[in-house]
Amino acid sequence: MFDAVVLIAYLCGMLLVGWRSRGQSPESYWVADRKYGTRRISVSLVATIFGASSTIGIIGLGYSQGLTAAWWSLIGAAALLAFGFLLAARVRALGVYTLPDILQHAYGKTVSVPAAIMIVVAWCGIVSAQMIAGAHLLSAIMGLAYTTALIVVAVVFILYTFWGGQLSVLKTDAWQLALFVGALAICIAFVAVASGTALGPSLGSVPDGHLSFPVSDAFGWYELLVFYPLIVGLPYLVGPDIYSRILCARDNSIAKRSAIIGAMAVVPISLMLVLLGTLLSGLYPGLAQDAALPTAIRELVPAGLAGLIAAGFLAAIMSSADTTLVSASTILSLNVVGAHKAISERRQLIITKVGVLVVGIVAWAIAGFQQGIISSLLLAYTVFVGGVVFPTLASFYRERLRITRQGAMWAVIVGGAAAILGEVDGGSLLATMLGERGHALLRQLLGPSYPSILPVILSLAVMVTVSWAIGALRRRPKSRT
Repeated sequence: MFDAVVLIAYLCGMLLVGWRSRGQSPESYWVADRKYGTRRISVSLVATIFGASSTIGIIGLGYSQGLTAAWWSLIGAAALLAFGFLLAARVRALGVYTLPDILQHAYGKTVSVPAAIMIVVAWCGIVSAQMIAGAHLLSAIMGLAYTTALIVVAVVFILYTFWGGQLSVLKTDAWQLALFVGALAICIAFVAVASGTALGPSLGSVPDGHLSFPVSDAFGWYELLVFYPLIVGLPYLVGPDIYSRILCARDNSIAKRSAIIGAMAVVPISLMLVLLGTLLSGLYPGLAQDAALPTAIRELVPAGLAGLIAAGFLAAIMSSADTTLVSASTILSLNVVGAHKAISERRQLIITKVGVLVVGIVAWAIAGFQQGIISSLLLAYTVFVGGVVFPTLASFYRERLRITRQGAMWAVIVGGAAAILGEVDGGSLLATMLGERGHALLRQLLGPSYPSILPVILSLAVMVTVSWAIGALRRRPKSRT
């Protein structure tokens, strides 16, 4: 009962923070007035990264496959480090509001609008993953039915973001991250004590192969060198949520430092999460991977403290959920609706808030059908990477690479469409379209996850081929008649 009181108090506190942040200007709601320094932006980046995928999702992966689960966020940290050195200052220097604004600046609306639509669709999956994780926690700790817990989480996430926007996110990320890290450390201590008298005996009880690193029977070189870098790593290099944090920075140097510091901070927290998941695999064998953490909190942690630890993990989920939700709704407002006619900033702010409700409700519906955290995230990442990543990366080097507007447009359309086809019915629709021979050939060339990798290759190939073909036609001398 006391645990439920703690969680309810936390959720009500978040709603109060959002309510008190209402009445903002458009600039404040979209980019928090671009006034924050290195500490705030770094902390907000880390808090955004450690949402559902990098908390309950990584713990679940650690539970099912062991130490190699760390690569989910370690590869992300490497990509974020590259972003810090290569792109963060350039993104901030553009002074835009969203990632599709970058595409519009480089190629025009024929590229930015379809890319924006694709991002909104993909980010509905990201938000739904946060809702799923929060619902699993509430369900386990408060004894609620999953559907009831999902309703509670969805309502809190949506209302908090609707009222507060980016400003409330920046205000609360620091203490939410601190609450999460503290809860994680306490949870590891309880699990280690329950598993054995010291950490050595605790690790000795885990299943065979769980301590293998950098690869294992469940996670091979294909995943490490091909699948994870493309599908999991690239969204850290080009991601609406990452860019939304950088665009809140006061200047370019702060943007660069924040990304680098954030990447380094991800590493120790990732290792702590994987250690917890690996310990749980020995302590509670046979569970569904997403149920491992809620089970440990419910059974090992004393009443009251269990509610506080659950609130800590819920804080991590909330920090990511609000960022992804406000990013998607801002893109919907500015780059989809606002692309077709001139709208005042005040009216665009109203549309953004309506977008928070729309995206939140769609994500809630997705969460009701698909209860796997990692599966929801992989679905979203695949659609996003397939259609948006390479045209965005190329925009920073457009002249040098000779990328045209038409090449970028077709990259978005072909890559995004292929990604959606590859995810429909577990990839069976794409396999049917390819035929038995095509399916076998691509599986042999690109590996078992080819439905996720093929869209990335197609997007890059189409962008380069179309751009260079158009360039060649333009350079061809006109014949004299």
